[in-house]
This record gives sequence, C-alpha cells and structure tokens, in this order.
Amino acid sequence: MQESSDIAYYLDVLKRRKFQFLLPAGAIFTLIVILAFVLAPVYKSTATILIEDQDIPQELVQTTVTGFVEERLQSISQIVLSHGNLLNIIKEFELYPNLVGKYTTEEIITKMREDIQLEPITADVTNQYSGRPGTATVAFTLSYEGRSPQKVAQVANVLTSLYLKENLKEREEKAKSTFEFLELQLAELRSEILELESSIAIFKEEHVNELPELLVHNMNSMERLQRELDQVQEQIASLKNRKVYLEGQRASIDPHLRIVANDGTRFPTAREDLEKLRREYLTLQSRYSSRHPDILAMKKQIDALEKDVDAADNIDALNREIKNKEQELSILLKRYSDKHPEVIMLLRQIDSLNESLEEAALQESMFDSASDIPDNPGYIQIETQIASTELEIAEAERNFQELSNKYAAYQRRVVSTPQVEQEYKILLRDYDNAQLKYQDINTRLLAAREAKGLEQSQLAERFTLIDPPIVPEKPIRPNRLALILVGFVLSLGIGAGTGTVLEFMDRSIRRPEELSAIIKYPVLAIVPYWQTELEARAIVRRKWSMVLTVLSLMVVTVAAVHIFFMPLDIIAVKVIRKVILNF
Repeated sequence: MQESSDIAYYLDVLKRRKFQFLLPAGAIFTLIVILAFVLAPVYKSTATILIEDQDIPQELVQTTVTGFVEERLQSISQIVLSHGNLLNIIKEFELYPNLVGKYTTEEIITKMREDIQLEPITADVTNQYSGRPGTATVAFTLSYEGRSPQKVAQVANVLTSLYLKENLKEREEKAKSTFEFLELQLAELRSEILELESSIAIFKEEHVNELPELLVHNMNSMERLQRELDQVQEQIASLKNRKVYLEGQRASIDPHLRIVANDGTRFPTAREDLEKLRREYLTLQSRYSSRHPDILAMKKQIDALEKDVDAADNIDALNREIKNKEQELSILLKRYSDKHPEVIMLLRQIDSLNESLEEAALQESMFDSASDIPDNPGYIQIETQIASTELEIAEAERNFQELSNKYAAYQRRVVSTPQVEQEYKILLRDYDNAQLKYQDINTRLLAAREAKGLEQSQLAERFTLIDPPIVPEKPIRPNRLALILVGFVLSLGIGAGTGTVLEFMDRSIRRPEELSAIIKYPVLAIVPYWQTELEARAIVRRKWSMVLTVLSLMVVTVAAVHIFFMPLDIIAVKVIRKVILNF
C-alpha cells in the first residue's frame, strides 16, 4: 500500500514537473544533435613501416648504431617534427586555412604536431642471447589527421618519406661520426706514443748509468772497485813503509863523501879549485903578458869561481844594506808623509835592493844546489830508490783517488736508482697504457670502418614501407550516431536532474501526510481538484502541440541525417546488409 502511494507520488511529480524535465532535456538534445551534424569530418591517413634487422649476422659485423628502437624513433621524430619541416609542409599543402590569421605560427605548428601520431607495433620475441622472452618493436604506424582526405594522404606520404630519409641519414652520420672520432683518437694516441717514446729516450740518455736494469751491474762494479781499493791501499802502505826504511838508510850515509880515485887521490872542491887557479894565475902573470890567451882563459875561470864563492857574501851585504835603508825609512815616516820626495826615493832604493837580493838569492840557490848535489854513490842510489818509491806512492795514491771517484760515482748511481726507477716506471706505464689504448682504438676503428660500409650499403637495420598512406574513404570522427545517442542519454539525465532539483526546492504542501506532519493532527478529508472546461480544452491543445513538436523534430532529425551524415537509402542498405547478411 505504501509502495503504491510512493509510485503515485512519483508519477504525480513527473506529471507536475514534465515541462521542467522536457524543456532542458529537449534543449540539450537539440544542441547535441546540431553539434553532431555541424562538426566537420576528420580524415586520417596511416602508413605502416617495418623495422627490418640487418642482413649480415651481428657476429660477423657489428653496427655502431646501437640503442633501443624507441629512442631512435623519438630522435627521428624530433628532427622530422621540427619547426622548419612542419612550416614548409603547411605552406606547401596550404594546411589549416581556417587557423591562419587567427592563431600564431607556433600554435598552428603545435596543432599539426597533435594531428601527427606515431604508434609502435610490438611483438613477443625471445632474446637470442639470453633466451628470455620479451617484447620488441617490429614496426610502427605513422598517421596524419585533417579535414581533407587528399591532403592528409599527401602529408602522410611526405612525413613517411622524411622518416625513411632521416633514418638513413642518421645511421650514416652516426657511423661516419664514430669512424671520424676513432680516427681522431687514433691520431692523438699516435702523437702521444711518439712523445712518450721521445721522453723515454731523453730520460734514458739523462740517466744512462742509473737505470734499474743496470743496478746489478753497478753493484757488482762497486764490489770490484772496493776490492781494488783495498789492494791499492795495501800497496800504498807497503810503499810508505819502504820509503821510511830507505830514508833511514839515507840518514846513515854522508851525501858529500869525497870521491877518491883508484890511485888514492881525492877530487878538489870549488874553493880549492879557486885557490889553485889563483896560484896558477899569479905564476902565469910572471911569465906572460896580460893579453896572453892562457891568462885570459884562466881569468874567466877565476871570475866564474869567484862568483860562485862570493854569492853568499853578496847576499849578506845586501841584507845589511836593506836593513839600514828600512831603519832610515822608519825615521823619515815619523816626520814626513808617504808622498814626501825623500820617502819615495828611499822606497825606490829599498825595492831596488830587494830585487838585487832576489837575484843573488836565486844565484846562491843555484850555486848551493849545484854545490849540494850529493856525490856519494851509495847516497845517490838510496836517493834514487826513495824517489822511485815516492813516484810509486804518488801513482798508487792517484790510482786510489781514481778508484775512489769511480766507487763514489757507482755509489751515487745505486743510491739514485730507486728514484730513477720510479720515474722510469711511470713513463713505461704511461707508454704501455697508451699502447694498449692505441691497439684497442685501432680495433674499434676497423670495426667502425666495417659498420660504416654496412650502413652505406644499406645492409644494416632499416625502415621498410609496407603500407603506404592512401586517401581515406570516410572520416574517423565525429561518430555522429554515437554522439546523438550519448546526447540523448545526457539530455535525459539533465532533464531528470533539473526536475528533481526543482521539486526538492519547492516547499508547497501537496500530500495529506505533509500537512499532518506540520499541524500534528490527522487529515479528516481530502477535496480533489476540480478541472474546469477551459482547463480541459487547454490541456488538449497542449497535447496536440507536443505531438506536432515531436513529429517536427523527428522530421528535422531524419533530414539532417540524410543531408549531413549519410543518405537514408544507404543507411537502409547497410541496415539490411547487417541484419540479413551479417556483413
């Protein structure tokens, strides 16, 4: 009973709010229908491009173009969909004429980018190396949407050509740039190796005796020199002992022992010869004149011997004269300055006496040396042995000094070898690293040359157009029928919502239960609404008006479908084909 009452209440609400329901719903539906037939058709042309793997197995020739296909597609898309390319296409095909002048060039290019779609086609594959299943992009579709079917096909063809061209260009440029980069790296490494070889040669030249490979040789040489030094030192000690022994013997022998002839006579000295000559000279003067050759010759002999004998006496006289002059000079200096004429003259005299004294001393030494020459054969023999021993000592000491210098040189080489070895190892390590890197780069360069030839001969991975873009026969949107259906459902919802909101906002009392709830008393009787004759005729007129309106809308809708969407006869044929033939 309560449910019947609720249904009657809702029917009453629906009846009372029918205009609030129908008017918004009709208005919305009408707008959607108009919109569905006013929207311009959009056509789409699509090309399918297959991504083919390289013809030569990768085990034989490796390509230098690596990375995922999606990344390369994105890279190519950035180039193809660049500002310049799209602007040239827009100008060539006169695209978006309704937008030119209303929007900026950037906005039109952005709209064109939105109309271009690239969708990869993936497939389940098994990795040939790891054996794991996965997905791989084996192809992709390139589409363009527009208002004109001919233009969308032309633009799609141009975009497809650009993708194919950019793919080839990018692969060749990558292979070429990789080859050129490796060539440059190889040239730099070659120069680096030459510089390192030069540095190693210079280093070896500067440390030719301190290289690590000569350490054993240097240490053996040090040991050999040490043994030789010990032997020479012992030799020097032995020679010095011998010299001491000979000097002891020499001290016990008189160096001026007179020489006695075999007949017992003794050779005279210089003074004795002078006295003898003087006596013979007096004898000859008594018999010959002063110009006689014998007297002149003897006179010369006497003069020479007198010079020898009197040289010592002359030195003593000169010393006494110099001493007297110096005493006079000291007296004069107490009274006069250094520039006084008498002082200067006295200084010159002292210098002259000193020069004479030096000459006399030189002659005296010569005479002394001549007179001090030992004449004892035993003494002379020992002197000779001592001199020979001294020469041997000097030679041994010189040899010892040379060996010491060599030992010190080898010692410096051994001491400096660790530091030299460290620097030498750094150079060798840099050289070995450069050699390894050079070989590695050389191997990569050969592979890059093969990859470059692979790309130039188009035997590497490539894009193949399998479905070229064609002129579309029908638009892809709008789907006018679906839009009308959606608009119908939406208009019903909006109408129901509008009526519901107005009913909830209406505070009028329409049922006895509402009145009883307000006054807190039961309702005893209900007087129904009494419809007049005029109201009944008005209701009939409204019903006819509504029927005519609905019929008019149906006629308009059918006409719009026939004009804007599809002829009615074609629709009828399709419906019959779908229902009867299921095609």
